[in-house]
Amino acid sequence: MTLSIASTLKDLRARSRQSLQQVADAVGVSKAHIWELETGRSRNPGIELVRKLADHFSVTIAFLIGDEEVEDPAALQFFREFGGDISEGDWEVLRSLAERLKQK
Repeated sequence: MTLSIASTLKDLRARSRQSLQQVADAVGVSKAHIWELETGRSRNPGIELVRKLADHFSVTIAFLIGDEEVEDPAALQFFREFGGDISEGDWEVLRSLAERLKQK
């Protein structure tokens, strides 16, 4: 589990272009602790911290710890952030845009 959370956390932070300090501030721990999690040096993160990290990055706990396979983490993050707040018309616009991007 430790290596999964380490690599996943590092990837999520890089994708969101956040610093160690920004993530640490968002979840209420030190920058050093986030770094230790990313490098696998912290071996036993508490469930509350794992939950806060999952919430912060809009992913599931299962995804964060490597128990959930997701083809595209960015798509999951997008869906979790906006899934409940997008009208059907807006979904159609997004689908159309996605199809155009696929064709490029």
